[in-house]
Amino acid sequence: MKKIQISNFIANWGIKEETAIKQFLKKYGIDQNFISIKKRALDVRGKKPKGVYTFHIELNKETEKLLSLNEAKLIEYQSLEETISQLKPKKITPIIVGLGPAGLFSALTFIEAGITPIIIERGKPVEERAIDVKNLWEHSKLNIDSNPLFGEGGAGTFSDGKLTTRINHPYIDFIIEKFIQFGAKKRIKIDAKPHIGTDRLIKVCKNAREYLLKNGAEIHFNHTFLDFEQTKEKIRVKTSNGEFEGDYLILATGHSARDTYKLLYQKNVELEPKPFAVGSRVEHPQEVIDEIMYGKNKRDDYGLPPASYQFAWNGRDGRGTYTFCMCPGGEIILTVNEENTLCVNGMSNSKRNSPFANAALVAKVPVKAYFKNSPLDGIDFQRKIEEKAYKLGIPGYMAPAQHGIDFVNGKLSGKTISTSYRAKTYSFPLHELLPQFVVKDMRNGLIEFNKKARGFLSNVTNLVGVETRTSAPLRIKRGKDCKSLSHSRLIPVGEGSGYAGGIVSSALDGINAVISILING
Repeated sequence: MKKIQISNFIANWGIKEETAIKQFLKKYGIDQNFISIKKRALDVRGKKPKGVYTFHIELNKETEKLLSLNEAKLIEYQSLEETISQLKPKKITPIIVGLGPAGLFSALTFIEAGITPIIIERGKPVEERAIDVKNLWEHSKLNIDSNPLFGEGGAGTFSDGKLTTRINHPYIDFIIEKFIQFGAKKRIKIDAKPHIGTDRLIKVCKNAREYLLKNGAEIHFNHTFLDFEQTKEKIRVKTSNGEFEGDYLILATGHSARDTYKLLYQKNVELEPKPFAVGSRVEHPQEVIDEIMYGKNKRDDYGLPPASYQFAWNGRDGRGTYTFCMCPGGEIILTVNEENTLCVNGMSNSKRNSPFANAALVAKVPVKAYFKNSPLDGIDFQRKIEEKAYKLGIPGYMAPAQHGIDFVNGKLSGKTISTSYRAKTYSFPLHELLPQFVVKDMRNGLIEFNKKARGFLSNVTNLVGVETRTSAPLRIKRGKDCKSLSHSRLIPVGEGSGYAGGIVSSALDGINAVISILING
C-alpha cells in the first residue's frame, strides 16, 4: 500500500480532530474519505500553543496531485495483516516465556497467523498481581514472583504505559490498534507521546488475555521458567509446575529475570555485556515543570496537558547523563523482585493528575566500568547498589533522598522535601551511595539541564534513589533471524534480550521475531 504523508500542518491547539481535518481539506482540496490524522504534537513556542499534525492520504488518481508539493512524501506501507496473509501457513507449536509486551505481541502475531502458542508466565494474572503490588507498596510484603516487575503485562504495567518511540515502522499501527481494542483510549492513535496509564493498563492486560484464550492460546500462570533442552527437532521447557514441548522457545522474560540470565550462562547460551545506566529519580512539583516548559499560567490559560521534558548531556568516552521515563502528574514507586534490595521507578495513571512530576536521572555505565570476566558482571554491579540502598533504609523500603542542589554541592540535606514515594524517604547523601563516576556525570547533567531549563535545579528539586533497572545489563546474542547464535530454537526478544527498550520497541521486537520464524522457519 502506498500513502502520501504531509507533515507540519499547523492548527490551533485544543480544536477537535474534525476541525483540524476540515482545515486540511480546505487547504489541499481533497475528499475527506482519503485522509487520516497520523500524529498530533504540541508546540508551545510563541504566544499561543499550536497543534502540529501529520496526515496520511490514500494514493489514488484524485490525490496523486499532492505529490508535486514540497511538503508531501510518498511512503510504502504494508500492514502486519498484509504481511501475514502473504505467508504460507505453518503448523508449529511455539512456547512463549513471559507475558509482557514482547511476549504478548509475539502471541498476538501467532494468533493472527492461525497458530496457537503456549504461554508461560512466572507471575499471576494482572488482577491478582495488582493485589501483590499493593501489599508491597503499602505493607512492604514482597512476593518474588508477583510484583511490579513480574506478572501479566510485564514491568510496563506498573510503569505508566508510555508508548512513545522513535521507531517508524508500519507494524506499530497493529500494536496501537490492539491496545485500543483491549481498552486504551483512542487518542493514543494520534498523540505524539501516547500514554495508557497504569490504572487503565490493568484492564487492557485482562482483555488481552481473554482475547488470547478465546483464540486458542494456552496461558499458564505461576510457572517459573527453570530449564530447557533443545534437540534437533524440538525444544523442551521445564517450569516450576510442569513441562512443555514445542518447536521454538520465545524468551520474553524482561530485563530483571536475573535467575534466567544465570541459567542461560550455565547452559552456554552466547551472552555479552552491554552498557546500561544507573542513578535516581528526579522529582519536582508538577506546577514547576509546567512553568519551566510552558511559561507562567500558560497551562491553565490554554488547557494544556501536564508538561514533560527530556534532557541529555554527553561527556567523553561514551559517558553522559540523561532523563527518560518522564512521568508528568505521576509518582515514584518501589520496583523490586529480590529480597533485601531497593530500586525505584516512576508511573502515572491515565489522568496524570498527581501534583508531582518525576523522571529517571541516570548516568551511562559503559561496559569497561563494571566488566571483569563474566557477562553477568553488570547484574552484580546493579545488585550491590540496590543492596546498599536497602540496608540504609530498613525498615519498610524507605528510600534515600536528597535535594538536587545539595547533591551537586556534596552536602547532606537537613530534611527531604515532600515527595510522592509512598514508603517514605530519609535524608541521605546519594553522592556517597552511588559510584563516583555516576555522581560526577549526574552533577554535570543537572547543571547543564538547568541551563537549558532555568529552575530545573532549585530548592524544590528532589532526588530519590536508587534507579538501576533502566535496561538489560547484558545481551543474548542473536542473528538477523532473531535466533540465539548458540541455540537455534531459542528466540530471545524484548527488553530482556538486550535488543529493545520500552513497550512499543519490545512489542515490535516480538512481532518481528515471529515473522522471521514464519518466513524462515
